[in-house]
Amino acid sequence: MITAAAPLPLPRSVARIAAAAVAVGLVAFVAGVLSGHAVAALAALDASWLFFAGLSAGAVALAAAVRLAHGGWARAVLPVADAATRFFAIALLLLVVLLVGARTFIPWTRDASALRLAGLALRLLLSSVVVFGLGARAVAVARRAGPTPRDAERVRTASLMYVLAYAAGLSLWAYDLVMSLSSAPPYTVVPAYYFFGALLSGLAWVALVAALQDRGGPDLRHDVGKLLFACIVVWSYLLWALFLPTWYGNVPEESAALLRRWRGPYRPASGAVLVAVFAWPFWLLFSERLKRRRGTLAAGAGAILAGLWAERFLLVVPSLEAPASGAAVLVGAGVAIGVAGLFLLAISWPPASRPAIQG
Repeated sequence: MITAAAPLPLPRSVARIAAAAVAVGLVAFVAGVLSGHAVAALAALDASWLFFAGLSAGAVALAAAVRLAHGGWARAVLPVADAATRFFAIALLLLVVLLVGARTFIPWTRDASALRLAGLALRLLLSSVVVFGLGARAVAVARRAGPTPRDAERVRTASLMYVLAYAAGLSLWAYDLVMSLSSAPPYTVVPAYYFFGALLSGLAWVALVAALQDRGGPDLRHDVGKLLFACIVVWSYLLWALFLPTWYGNVPEESAALLRRWRGPYRPASGAVLVAVFAWPFWLLFSERLKRRRGTLAAGAGAILAGLWAERFLLVVPSLEAPASGAAVLVGAGVAIGVAGLFLLAISWPPASRPAIQG
């Protein structure tokens, strides 16, 4: 059973905006399906699910890694990471919607047998239940733990189990919801690239909230900024590892997938992702003085989140080769906004037994 951590205090105005975003997303999804733009609606749902489910799982993986490493410096931001478990149940529901519409937007499923479709559903649902269940358990064990060595050992064991499940489970997500969308030869680095990107998005989310809510002071912001800086370098290395062998191999079947994302309307989007996730935060977070500032840490973390969200669309949409139109773009944008609203509502919605938090 998935149990959620305590809600993350957010201003009431943010909750109202999130609720409006959910309404926009629901209208966009229904309108897209009814107007013949179901592929655009489901592709946007797929990309946004990969981002927000990955962000939630990545934030909890960050907390688990901190607890494994006895990272007392991060104690003030662990509640922010733990609160991401509150999106897990919604992520499962959205995954069911994706699986129901699989024949519409996953190319190979259109002629697949019922047995292959059942295998797809079983892999995704089972891996998600394991990841979300172990993540929620790791957070629950940590919250209940006392000061005894036995409790500390339980926390480490639960955290280690989750970290292992996280890497394996998100690799399956990357295979079924990214790699299988394309007929091109698979890039074997994509699973690691995806689950590390999810960890980076979870860290960026924690850094953004820590900066906006002034959690921990300048020393904590400096530590979080250093970790964020290191992670964008690793993310960039994985992206380079994807590009370099394809470039020097120069096999048309392999290079076509990368070239598709560097031509036409996708080229400015790809350039913007590189700037938002690497170039801008690399410059912004290089200085120790800037890492200690709330504004610069928030600007760097916010850019990383926006860039990785766009990058998830680049992983999904070009592989589908669906005809683009203004209506399809509006449908996709509306669905993406709706999933973002669901995430914000999930992490901040107070339990029934507690009063709403005033903004």
